[in-house]
Amino acid sequence: MAPLFRSRRRERVEAIQQYAAGIVPTVGAVATKAQPSAVSQQLIQLGDRVMEGRESTTRTMDLIERADLPWRAGEWFVLRVLADVIGGALGLLVFRNGAWWLGLLAGALLGVLFPAVALRYLARRRATRFELLLPDVLMLVATSLSSGFSLQQALDAVARDAAEPAAKEFSRALAETRIGSDIAEALERMSVRMDSENLRWTTMAIRIQREVGGNLAETLRTTAKTLRERESLKRQVRAFSAEGRLSAYILIALPIGVFLYSCLVNYDYVSLLWTNPLGILMLVAGAVAMVAGVFWMRKVVQIEV
Repeated sequence: MAPLFRSRRRERVEAIQQYAAGIVPTVGAVATKAQPSAVSQQLIQLGDRVMEGRESTTRTMDLIERADLPWRAGEWFVLRVLADVIGGALGLLVFRNGAWWLGLLAGALLGVLFPAVALRYLARRRATRFELLLPDVLMLVATSLSSGFSLQQALDAVARDAAEPAAKEFSRALAETRIGSDIAEALERMSVRMDSENLRWTTMAIRIQREVGGNLAETLRTTAKTLRERESLKRQVRAFSAEGRLSAYILIALPIGVFLYSCLVNYDYVSLLWTNPLGILMLVAGAVAMVAGVFWMRKVVQIEV
C-alpha cells in the first residue's frame, strides 16, 4: 500500500533527483510504481463503504483537507485499522510475560487514538501557520491594491509570492473565482476550510467595503494591524501560562510513566490492580480521576484571546 501514502513532496523530490542523475523513467515503469495492488484497492473500497454516510466522516475529511494530506476516506479507515493492529501487537509484546489481555487492550486503544490525535495535530499546525501568515498576506494585498491592481490580481500575487500554506489556499480560492464563484464567497469557504476566525473577519470587511464603499487597501491594513496586535497579546498570555501548562503535562505523565515502569520492574506488585477486586476498583477510580483532572487542568491553562 506504499504508493497510496506517498506524499507529493516526496514524488517531486524523487523526480528532481532522477532528472539530475539523467534517469528518464519509462511510461511502463511509472505506471507500475504508482499502481496499487488489487488487495489494497479492495481494502480501500471496503473502507469507503464503511466510512460512507457516517457523521464523523465529514469531520475527518475536513481535518485531512486542512492538513493537506492526499488521503481518501477509505485510505484513512485502512490506516486506522493498521494502527490498531500494530498497537495491539506492541501491547502483547510488552506484556507477554503477564496480563497479555491488558497489553492487548492498551495497545489497541493507543492504536485507535494515535492516528486521530496525529491528524488533529497536523491540521492544527497547518491552520496555525496560516493564521500567522495572514497579516503579511493582507499587507501584500493592500500594497497591490494601492499600486492599482484589482482584488483578483492582488490575490494572484499572493498565490505566487506568499509562503505555504497561504499560497496554496489562495490559489485554490482563485481557481474557484475563475469558474464563476464570487471572491468573497471563495474566501469565506477558505476560512471554513482552514477554520480561520481572522479570515472570516477579513471576508466580512471585504463584503462591507463592497456594500458601502471606501478604501479597501486601508481597510486591509487596519485589519492586518489588528491581527498582529491580537497575535502579540495571545503569545504574551501563552508565555504567562507556560508554567501552568508544564505543570499540567508533568502531572498527567507522571502516574502513567510510574505505572508502566512498575509493570516492567515489579509486575507482581502492580498486578494486584487487576487481579484483586479492590485493585480493580482503585484502577477505575484512578482512571476517572485522571480524565477529570486532564479536563480541569486544560480549562485552567487555556485562555482565549
